[in-house]
Amino acid sequence: MEPVPVGNGEIRVLPLAFESFGVRSMATLVETDDVKLVVDPGSALGPRFKLSPHEREYMALAQSRQVIIDAARDADVLTISHYHFDHYVPSFEDWLWTWSSPELAERLYRGKLIFVKDISSNINLSQRKRGYMFQKLNSNLAKNIRVADGKSFKFGRTTLKFSKPVFHGTRGSQLGYVLMLTIQTPSCSLVHASDVQGPIDETTLTLIMKQKPDALLIGGPPIYLKGFKIDEESLVKACNNMIKIAGEVPLSVVDHHLLRSLEYREYLKPVQAEAEQSGHRILSASELIGREPELLEARRKELHQQKPVGREWYENLERGEFRSGLQE
Repeated sequence: MEPVPVGNGEIRVLPLAFESFGVRSMATLVETDDVKLVVDPGSALGPRFKLSPHEREYMALAQSRQVIIDAARDADVLTISHYHFDHYVPSFEDWLWTWSSPELAERLYRGKLIFVKDISSNINLSQRKRGYMFQKLNSNLAKNIRVADGKSFKFGRTTLKFSKPVFHGTRGSQLGYVLMLTIQTPSCSLVHASDVQGPIDETTLTLIMKQKPDALLIGGPPIYLKGFKIDEESLVKACNNMIKIAGEVPLSVVDHHLLRSLEYREYLKPVQAEAEQSGHRILSASELIGREPELLEARRKELHQQKPVGREWYENLERGEFRSGLQE
């Protein structure tokens, strides 16, 4: 699959793994004439409906890991917005949730220049620990690991501009902070904004709009957690902010948390209406490359009803019997 040109074509983008591909992720390949990078090169599965992930979810997860590693092989740069396991590959063995191992992590990180979220400030305890372990285990593998918070880096006529830390969703979120990334060429701009959930926070919206992006890849709000971990007011704020974005940004790819719900299209109706009125586009990551969304997590109950998965299959999975070929 070839990257999709955005704006005037100075920037090309290829979604690698997203919820619309059946896994938790916002892994994205971005290239210009000066640099090729993979943003948030991780993917994972998550708990849902008190059911284990279905076999089809594991097939999607294994495929995503291979796709990300293949894309990273030719990339100059990797970037990590925050230390949740669907945004980077940890260096421990786990085939149930992250499809990770020290060998896979080494294949991904060896020889790479990696820009990462600072672990010394604006970070919660769990991510601080994960970030510390990431740097400890990969500092000798990577070409260089550099803190990126609020910094810019030049590659020829391309600038990678990292935001200051912004909230992972609502202001004061216990989930901590993330970094947004703007890729800028002389006459084109793309923003990758993972886990800002809409955004919900007005300050985050202002930072996004200030970049005047030709294209935006953004994580929508987790409407599947409504009344549990997110309130109605926050969801309304996120929708209103996305309407503002739809009126200004020519192309918005909205995915991630939002597409963990089969009701995401209904939620996006006013956003789509604003985009159409402005001559702009709102797409999922899969639709950007001409594929229908495959919402496997949201359909987990249905998948288990259609094709039950026995306990023996999960035991074989935990023993790693399905991972052949990925570590070659």
